[in-house]
Amino acid sequence: MRVAIIGGGLAGTACAYILRRAGLTPEIYEASPKLATAASGNPVGLYNPRFSMHRTPESDYYAAAFSLAVRTFERFDNIDHDPCGALHLIIDEKRRQRFPQTLKNWGWDSDHMRLLSAEKASEIAGIELERDALYLPEAGCVSPHRLCHAYAEGVRTYPGRIVKNLQNIEADIVILACGMAVKNFEEANWLPVYPVRGQITMVKATPLSAQLKCNLCYGGYISPARDGLHMLGATFQRWLDHREPRQADNQDNLDKLRERCPNLAEGLEIAGHRAALRTASKDHFPIVGALPGHQNLYVSAAHGSHGILSTLMAAHLLTDMILDRQKCLPDATIQKLDPARFSP
Repeated sequence: MRVAIIGGGLAGTACAYILRRAGLTPEIYEASPKLATAASGNPVGLYNPRFSMHRTPESDYYAAAFSLAVRTFERFDNIDHDPCGALHLIIDEKRRQRFPQTLKNWGWDSDHMRLLSAEKASEIAGIELERDALYLPEAGCVSPHRLCHAYAEGVRTYPGRIVKNLQNIEADIVILACGMAVKNFEEANWLPVYPVRGQITMVKATPLSAQLKCNLCYGGYISPARDGLHMLGATFQRWLDHREPRQADNQDNLDKLRERCPNLAEGLEIAGHRAALRTASKDHFPIVGALPGHQNLYVSAAHGSHGILSTLMAAHLLTDMILDRQKCLPDATIQKLDPARFSP
């Protein structure tokens, strides 16, 4: 069975990887000259589940996606995978109330998620912290760019191929996994997706910051130093639709760190930046499934800022649908993902 995948970022290459493992023949059509040139081209990407206080169909999706990603990333040796863990600092009263409820309602064992005092969090971080934290020892970071190329290994790709009409594609199945470009196709232009601009900032490590041993998340984030550089992120701007870096955004990323961890921010020097457009949906949840009214046409889109996890889970679900096998997610979650929820 030939499956044409429109889009060579995380969503498209993850589909190619899972489909190929299931015995299908995926092919990737990418409009840019290379794979992973948009948001998937970031050099460092953190992966964490999207937290909620209660168990919901949405939280079940991200919890399953996190577990799947942890297992999958271990298979690759060329994606700059660093399972360093993540400390989510309790920076306000909202988080102080939400995190214990998350821990209770999600039911994760302490080996996977636990609350720590500032003292214990400091031991894990390798630097002094003034705040308690929720700790995920299995969280970490990868290179999204390298991950895309690892997913696509052994898959036939057509870089620089702009598809304008799906009728011209010779395939048994077509998957639209091209972010905002889904709007370019008549079959999917009704989907309520919009761009969200995000800018990351690279900063040179200081003698203190170089001691950081895990990801810190605090409304923004900082990764441990790699090759002498930390990654700070990320801005979230629905009102901008360009990829030009802005010095004001670098300052915002630094200011957020300075507000939460002033000792860590001291002396950091900007060494680079990158801006990209992520795609989100009207209800802030991915759009994954068969496009209503069209046979053998599927979509994987609107993965937003959790794309490293979300796209892999979506690829598994679409593969289950295409092969008509038992689904990897509960029915309530599949219904929440279904493109038909937005049918005009």
